[in-house]
Amino acid sequence: MGQRIYTEKFGLPSEDIQLPGSDKCLPYVIVGDEAFRLHKRIMKPFNRAQAKADFEKSVFNYRLSRARRVSENAFGLLSQIFRVFYTPIAIKPETCDLLITATCCLHNLIRDGYEEINTQIVHEELTNTQTTMRPLARFGGYGNVEGFEVRDAFKCFFNGEGKVNWQNHVVSRI
Repeated sequence: MGQRIYTEKFGLPSEDIQLPGSDKCLPYVIVGDEAFRLHKRIMKPFNRAQAKADFEKSVFNYRLSRARRVSENAFGLLSQIFRVFYTPIAIKPETCDLLITATCCLHNLIRDGYEEINTQIVHEELTNTQTTMRPLARFGGYGNVEGFEVRDAFKCFFNGEGKVNWQNHVVSRI
């Protein structure tokens, strides 16, 4: 998977996207942790010493960590119901895309059935939103220097236009 990301064959959209409430356009990225190599398409946190010395880097690390937790929790919930995700899946990537889409749909049907039976809305904010899953396309590669530039641009965004009112209080307690 890493090789496909580094060589731009993983299928992330090639065009940059404008960030909400900003004039900045940045590429689609995959959220990673310290184990990954920084790349234009893989965001990893600043090291601890840098983050400790620079509050804006701490904010970036915290926001990146929150994003990672969301995806890890979602995958954890999906794999608890569909045990196929506990083992390596020996199928073509295109088939795997369909498998993930199908299990997400089945999960939502099961959840909606539970909510109907128990007359409670567990995910109220999701009931009014449309979710579309786009197929993954394939593209060509970039260097590591761009990774630093993209990470710095996200850092500036999270501390500027993309700032949320609670982030400084939470990060200052860590």
